Amino acid sequence: MVHEQGAKLCFTADDRIFLGEGLFETLRVVNHKPCYPKAHWQRLKKAASFLGLALDVSFEVWLEKLNECIKLHALQEGGIKAILCSGRAPRGLSARSKETSLTLIAFQYIRNSQPLSLLSVPWLRDAKNPIYQLKSINYLEAIIARRHAEAAGVDDALFFNFQHHATETTIANFFIIKNDQLLTPALHCGVLPGILRERLLCLGKKQGIHCFELELLKADLLQADAAFTCNVLQGIRPIRAFDNHVLNVNHPLVTKLNHFLALDEP
Repeated sequence: MVHEQGAKLCFTADDRIFLGEGLFETLRVVNHKPCYPKAHWQRLKKAASFLGLALDVSFEVWLEKLNECIKLHALQEGGIKAILCSGRAPRGLSARSKETSLTLIAFQYIRNSQPLSLLSVPWLRDAKNPIYQLKSINYLEAIIARRHAEAAGVDDALFFNFQHHATETTIANFFIIKNDQLLTPALHCGVLPGILRERLLCLGKKQGIHCFELELLKADLLQADAAFTCNVLQGIRPIRAFDNHVLNVNHPLVTKLNHFLALDEP
């Protein structure tokens, strides 16, 4: 496992990373500590197993290396990007690498909690495509969608699948609030199993909030009392507008959820 200050990774021409085969996790660091390290480790292990990538790192070693990285860079607030590279292999799509590498990159990060605007992505996703449930290094679709949104003067884009069910934004899961209930797209819609998404569902249920994972249409978002995106780095960000439809950014349930997260044991 390697610690890097910034993007200094070097690859040979036959490295599988040039075919987009690789995984990553982005952890938030608060008060010199990594947030939700076990959940990130578990998700990375599961994805690596699916792709057949070796990740022979116990949770104890994972946590030790994260803390070493934080200490090495004197990181009080920010993040760590953990990149699992697939390594070198013979030419061919089905070829497999025998050696993988895990690199930790520390970075500074200041949260932007300002409400954001979204628009619908002008193409649809296949919910059965397994890549959408992996934290893959291949972000080309998200890059194209984000640039499309910004060219239209909007902050981010929301994907829909072939059944016209909402899935996620380019970098975050999303929720809507309706009648004080918390609703989010089900994983089978083609959604990344986000760490903060899962925490919000668990915390909400513990606090007696009705939480549902289901199929959400565009009409559901337009009729929502409020909506927000979430990921571990950004936290909760209210959605102020979707496809030019204005939404409430001051819903009391969002305030409660932020309070629950502040008390959550990372």
